[in-house]
Amino acid sequence: MTGLTSITISQLRQVAGLDAGGDDDLVILSSDKSTDWELFRYPCRLDAVVIALCTQGEGRATINLKTCDISRDMIVVNLPENIIRIDRVSEDFRGHIIIVSADFLREARIDLKDTISVYIHLKSHPAHSLSPETVGHLQKFYNLIRECAEEPQSKFRKETLQGLVGAFLYKCGAQLSSLSFDEERSVKSRREVFFRQFVELLTQYHKEERSVGFYADKMHITPKYMSSLMKEITGRSAAEWIDEYVILEAKTLLKYSGLSIQEVAYELNFSTQSFFGKYFKQHTGMSPGQYKMQ
Repeated sequence: MTGLTSITISQLRQVAGLDAGGDDDLVILSSDKSTDWELFRYPCRLDAVVIALCTQGEGRATINLKTCDISRDMIVVNLPENIIRIDRVSEDFRGHIIIVSADFLREARIDLKDTISVYIHLKSHPAHSLSPETVGHLQKFYNLIRECAEEPQSKFRKETLQGLVGAFLYKCGAQLSSLSFDEERSVKSRREVFFRQFVELLTQYHKEERSVGFYADKMHITPKYMSSLMKEITGRSAAEWIDEYVILEAKTLLKYSGLSIQEVAYELNFSTQSFFGKYFKQHTGMSPGQYKMQ
């Protein structure tokens, strides 16, 4: 591996030989130990939202370099900008997986960033236990989605799928919204639009741009206003969000890519290896070389 791989749903279907219901916007599959996880042996980004419901057994994934243990009646929501690796699944693992593109959700007018507090929570806590009742409801939705996906010639198929996937996500959201994280940060209207736009720009440009001014200019607001806005909405400044994305990318490349420190610095658009080393140490407390040796 010479760099961090980004995979589209179309590539996923081709490489993994998926013939399950769906298309290049949607993949529906039931998973077990026999599922080919080789594609996710190394960290990668999947350009889609992944919702995985474990109904039996257990597994382990690494999402944004954090270990995520999965067991029965747990749901995992992986966001498009996340870096994911499947570490292992047990012999008796069973689960249902829905993989859906951002375009599909956008057309259905579903955006996970609409509820900022839920989105921020999912960034650091992608796995959650569900009640047996909620799991039962989600399994019913899953079966309906799969049946509809496997009827390619059905009239209004896409619209029906969008409605069913939306219902599935809203059912998940209802459970997640009952958790005790800070609902006061779920700021509505214009501020919410700014946050969504910022995350989308950050996902696209964080390997090239680390300046708050760059992102503020793209959003047609001042850097000062942008910084105070992000702090107010999320509890973290724009610069902190930028640094998190850059450091996560750097750690992943150092740990898994096989690139030298100099090549990683170049990949992340640092002018010199020395500058990259100072930046990395400032945010992690260790040099890139020390981290790579770990």
